[in-house]
Amino acid sequence: MNIPPINLKAQFKGVKKDILKGIREILDEQKLILGQYCLKLEEQVASMTGAAQTISCANGTDALILSLMALGIGNGDEVVTTPYTFFSTASSVALTGARPVFVDVRESDMNIDPGLVEKAITPKTKAILVVHLFGKICDMKIISAIAEKHKIHVIEDMAQALGAKRGGIGAGTLGDIAATSFYPTKNLGGIGEGGMVLTRRADLGEKVRKLRVHGMGEKPYIHEMIGFNSRLDEIKALALCVKFTRLVSWNKTRLETAGYYNMHLRDLPITLPIIDDETSHIFHHYVIRTDRRDALQLHLKEKGIITGIYYPLPLHLQPCFSYLGNEEGAFPVAESAAKTSLAIPVFPELKKREKDYIIKSIRSFFKA
Repeated sequence: MNIPPINLKAQFKGVKKDILKGIREILDEQKLILGQYCLKLEEQVASMTGAAQTISCANGTDALILSLMALGIGNGDEVVTTPYTFFSTASSVALTGARPVFVDVRESDMNIDPGLVEKAITPKTKAILVVHLFGKICDMKIISAIAEKHKIHVIEDMAQALGAKRGGIGAGTLGDIAATSFYPTKNLGGIGEGGMVLTRRADLGEKVRKLRVHGMGEKPYIHEMIGFNSRLDEIKALALCVKFTRLVSWNKTRLETAGYYNMHLRDLPITLPIIDDETSHIFHHYVIRTDRRDALQLHLKEKGIITGIYYPLPLHLQPCFSYLGNEEGAFPVAESAAKTSLAIPVFPELKKREKDYIIKSIRSFFKA
């Protein structure tokens, strides 16, 4: 078999007709940016998450930068975050002029360890930037309590967690402001780049709307603040609107696949992701951990199964962040995760025979 890490061609077949029909309408009308489909997408995400304010933008990185800017974070400020995440989580902080301050992750879910957060807070700290890694919601109760105690903000990087909930409360409404991504490989992936900022606060929502269009308010060419261009195209928004109607089903299928893997791999000498309820993890990635990661990855590749490593080098060890002064050994759990984590295919279009083949291939590796 040949099994890719994600099958976007198979996904597109199910939505192709509706997307192409909508594209023709958009091209006929020539309303190409921030039109009816951008508004519809914002309404759809608001309905799912419970966020009062949803503001579409050009990509997930911009969504993070817009969130930080809306909170007034910049030169001289510090933002506490995780070193085990995609690069833009920390680069967005640095691009505002603020300093990312890393805290190690938990062994159980590889999310930021709330027990270590408070020790990293200084008088310069303005926010805690959490990442719901691989679609698993962080322990927000403890993090929110710490933020309230120190009167700082909480920002959610929910690029991998749209649709996840904890206690009935959706990711994107668990902090002051949140950023998500519609990169093509996400659970809700577009036909190009795309992102969104979510918040419960009307003042932050209004500020983000201005920042994404060069700081303009209602009067054209009157700039109330210095922003930048981060508008979402209508064609991209249309595709996301069409796909959105299938997101709940896709997330459910991912969870079912994760449960199937856990059932059939639980006796092997590997660490499996924890499924503690049916809403707090939407499995953007299904990540196992083993000290024999590289050999296992090569074995699966030889079997035609393409896997991913998320992430091969923690952010504190990235060359561009050497100025922060963190050396190897500073965050041992994150460093261990980078050396042992392997993501196996979990996309919704995965057939049962393909899942069984993946399970059989993993089992054959450890048997050998």
